[in-house]
Amino acid sequence: MKKSEIKAKVNELLSSGTVKARVFAQLSNQGIKDHQLAHFIASYPDPKRCKEHDQKVNILITMMLAQTAIAFWLGFDIGARIGPNAKWIAGILLASIPLLFAWGFHANRVGAYNAYILLSICQLPKSLEDFSSSPMATSIGIAFGIGIIAFVWYVRENIFPDFAFITPKKFKGQYVFAG
Repeated sequence: MKKSEIKAKVNELLSSGTVKARVFAQLSNQGIKDHQLAHFIASYPDPKRCKEHDQKVNILITMMLAQTAIAFWLGFDIGARIGPNAKWIAGILLASIPLLFAWGFHANRVGAYNAYILLSICQLPKSLEDFSSSPMATSIGIAFGIGIIAFVWYVRENIFPDFAFITPKKFKGQYVFAG
């Protein structure tokens, strides 16, 4: 079977209420690696979990829209120093990044959660560069950033409980699934 066929079959089986471990056992050795199959299963957004945590996702979307406004303003300011048309281009380009995350959170895409967590963690050391000149502001900014990362991780963990850091959970060499 092709990847797309297996992914469709995973979604079909999980939508019908089949237990994740049974789906894994049924579709294992069907033409893709077990890791890929486990990723398909773990990244399935259970409608019950999505509805249960809808309010938290809406908070994330609101935060991303606020970041979109800030990013547009910063891009507009940076672009204005370059030229008259650059302000619009820079503003739109910078604003598109948090908008893509907002779309990913709204569409319950585990990749959006994982990408946000990874990119944010990678940016934390850069936040420490100005610590010596303004320690209080830097500390507040870092605390705020860590808080957002923790909240995104918390929401991702509630909607997609089968992920460890960014890969499906394994215990003693075997993939494990909740529910």
